[in-house]
Amino acid sequence: MFQQAESEVLDAVRPMVVKALLVSENPQARNERVQQQQVQQQQREREQQQQAREQREQQERERQEQLRQEQQRQEQARQTQLRQERERQQQAEQERAEQLRQEQQRQEEARRQEQERLEQQRLQEAERQRQEQAQAQADAAAGEAAETEAEMTMAYTAVIHDLVQRNWSRPPSARNDMTAVLRIRLVPTGDVVDVEIVRSSGDAAFDRAAENAVRAVGRFTELQGMPPRMFERSFRSLLLTFRPEDLLN
Repeated sequence: MFQQAESEVLDAVRPMVVKALLVSENPQARNERVQQQQVQQQQREREQQQQAREQREQQERERQEQLRQEQQRQEQARQTQLRQERERQQQAEQERAEQLRQEQQRQEEARRQEQERLEQQRLQEAERQRQEQAQAQADAAAGEAAETEAEMTMAYTAVIHDLVQRNWSRPPSARNDMTAVLRIRLVPTGDVVDVEIVRSSGDAAFDRAAENAVRAVGRFTELQGMPPRMFERSFRSLLLTFRPEDLLN
């Protein structure tokens, strides 16, 4: 019983046997296959060559593009440098022009100030000469006026002395060494308003005779036409000196 079963199992697992039959290949088919393989190989080689060529062309294009970009970058850098150089030159020219303008303006201002100074100096000199001329004229006029006034003063004084002397009567007690000085106060009408003995001769009769000679005149009418300034300066208060020699000073 067991032996039958083992035999059945062994039959069940026994491998199948494939029998191969060697058949000779057709030469024409083999040639065609070889030719086809060669064509395919050539096709693959052409494709590889094409790919290599395209790759080289792509690399060349990339290289050319990089070269073009580098040239463009260099050109842009050169243009930028040229532009910056032109801008620096323009800036320098503008600065030089501005400096020249400022220098010309300073020189023009200096010339203007110098002209103003010279003109002011000329005006001052002209004014000084005018003032000197005016002062000289004024001095000349004043000198003439003073001379005229002095002459008029002497003339009016001579009139007063003459009128007083007409009324002067020397007393018997008069001596040669006697001198009496009187102050006469007048008003513009020529009226005598006061007579004062400022220095006595030492003889009452002599002093009284001198005072009476002035009071006897009373009014010097010749003074009425006198310029007011001359009257105020020389005749509102007047000193008269009396001596026994019958002379008034």
